[in-house]
Amino acid sequence: MKIQKMDQLGRQTHRSLHLFIASFLRIGMLSKRMPGTVGSIAATIIVLALPMSELLMIALAATTLIIGTLSCSAYLRQHGDDRDPAYIVIDEVCGIFLGSSIIYHFGLKSIVAIVCNFALFRLFDITKPPPIRNIEAALKNINKAAGFGIMLDDVLAACFASTTQILWSVLWER
Repeated sequence: MKIQKMDQLGRQTHRSLHLFIASFLRIGMLSKRMPGTVGSIAATIIVLALPMSELLMIALAATTLIIGTLSCSAYLRQHGDDRDPAYIVIDEVCGIFLGSSIIYHFGLKSIVAIVCNFALFRLFDITKPPPIRNIEAALKNINKAAGFGIMLDDVLAACFASTTQILWSVLWER
């Protein structure tokens, strides 16, 4: 009986750890109406607080992508679900970090550029134009890839957002 309780406690602890990471330190649970926006704001504040380094943002994006995929997959597997709960916001955090690394690479290093990165990322993340929507839906149906699907749609939204911002920047300079 005691071993069974310890095993159950161990599963709950792992589930809590995966939820803690997937909800980005529980930031995704602060708002019931806009958890993705709250997670994106938190990530943007982190970007603003750190040095404007492309390499640092790539490292943060890669780390959140790997840890986020593993945590989302484990949490969904343990929770017995294959959907993308709103409180999982590690994907938004990864998207903001990735978008920042891309715009930094193209020399867009200002507070205005970072805020535009946030706004465009949220636009593409919320509207999910067809390539983003299609990939998320395809991976959601593959049980073992559900965590990666959660992360990948935001990676694509970050790519769309930063590409849009770079194109606007190039056209504006003309």
